[in-house]
Amino acid sequence: MRQLFKVVTKAAVFNRDMSKVLVIYMDRNNDYGLPGGHIEEGEMIEEAMRRELLEECGVETELLKKTDFFTHSNGKIVLAFVATLKHDDILSQQNNFEGIPKWLTREEFEKITIEPSYRTLVLDNWI
Repeated sequence: MRQLFKVVTKAAVFNRDMSKVLVIYMDRNNDYGLPGGHIEEGEMIEEAMRRELLEECGVETELLKKTDFFTHSNGKIVLAFVATLKHDDILSQQNNFEGIPKWLTREEFEKITIEPSYRTLVLDNWI
């Protein structure tokens, strides 16, 4: 059995011109989140974030910047990143296991239900 730590990674990922942000739509509970997840044993933080971006969204990023950390409402510690992608192509590698990756405009993002700390991370880094 793999051990899940109470520390996770999450990222505010923007497209090249910063007109959209990448979110994960979880249709089973009509909720949104940010790409990211648990850090596996022996894994470096940046490696975990890159792995989660690839698994959940099918994207790779060269530039991944650590920005902050905060406590999620569920008690987990979130290590936050910001990234910009060169292209808008996304493809979940998990067949909707953890949600569907979607690009949202700022107007769309401001209307969704999402963890307040995720909203702050995105809006504080949206230029």
